[in-house]
Amino acid sequence: MNRNIILLIATIALWICSCVEPFNLNIKSTLRLLTVEATLTDSSDEQTISITESVNSFGKVVAFPVLKVSAELEVNGTTRIPFIEKGLGKYALPATFRAKPGNTYKLIFTKADGTKYESSEDKMFTVPEIINVHDKFVFNGIERSFGYEHANYVYLDTKDPVEEKNSYVWSWQLWERQDVCFTCEGGRYFDTPRPSGCKTERGYEGITYDYYCDGNCWEMFFSQELNVFTDIYTNGNPINNRLIAKIPYYNSSGALIEIKQQSVSPSAYQYLKLLAEQVQNNGSLVDTPPAALVGNVRNVSNPQEIVAGFFMVTGVRYVKYWIDRKDPIAQKLTPTGLRDHSIREEPMSDIPGRPPLTPCILSPSRTPFKPKGWRD
Repeated sequence: MNRNIILLIATIALWICSCVEPFNLNIKSTLRLLTVEATLTDSSDEQTISITESVNSFGKVVAFPVLKVSAELEVNGTTRIPFIEKGLGKYALPATFRAKPGNTYKLIFTKADGTKYESSEDKMFTVPEIINVHDKFVFNGIERSFGYEHANYVYLDTKDPVEEKNSYVWSWQLWERQDVCFTCEGGRYFDTPRPSGCKTERGYEGITYDYYCDGNCWEMFFSQELNVFTDIYTNGNPINNRLIAKIPYYNSSGALIEIKQQSVSPSAYQYLKLLAEQVQNNGSLVDTPPAALVGNVRNVSNPQEIVAGFFMVTGVRYVKYWIDRKDPIAQKLTPTGLRDHSIREEPMSDIPGRPPLTPCILSPSRTPFKPKGWRD
């Protein structure tokens, strides 16, 4: 198999599938790949890395956690800080750790079988504050396979520092009010017997019912594209009207978006830029990519081993912004909704409690807890 294709598969496996979830690829191979997901920041959040081994077996990639790893963070080539194993292939630095601009960092770890790995040094750069965020409603702003969707384009302004060369990565998280917490196909929702949930029933084949939430619920969406930029030609100048997100007109009640601005090293920028070009612009996974996606982590004794992922240290700034959706409301446009169909309610009946309200179950993409900054 072409080495470039192997590296592209490894990087996509890291980017899309960092948990034990299979996804289909039209390539057959039994290659095992070590994958390192390691981005440390200057935020107060727990700083963790993830080490997994990915197996591509007949078109399906599955990642398994690598356990009992001895890992350290080397600071400025001298001080070493040990990681603490948290389980499931995750390793954390002490809660007091804070990355600092100007410092250099290197990841060093040894697997249980004695194989030693290390990254190249990555320097942390200063990240400026986000000065302003604004949005613009765009009619038919997002092209889909089935047509167009109206959208709010979200932009930001920031001031690039003049003292050093900087590279940036932007991402976002969106909260939308969710009214339907369960959708049942081929049956109905029942609270009892336990466990509660959708129960398949004879006579309901081909029928779909949606059930309203019993209390507050928010759906969470995350950016799916890499948005990178370097100031090589604009050093020290303002960065104005940078397009960060295109948010579909899901509903008229407004939405909350949190924008994350990161400053990364030149080597991290080059890696992310190449990843963005190959993952977002390539026509097919089986096409030979223009360049190999080589990360900065290597096997000390066997440099020929392919290691997926990139170790980087970044400065981070966050800002939340409320999307009010006044424009589409004024134009009397119909929201697309959060489902791929209009709400289909179970008909009312004489049976007490039918149809039932359903719980908002906490998950990586849904929460019953009101996000800070949400406007009622």
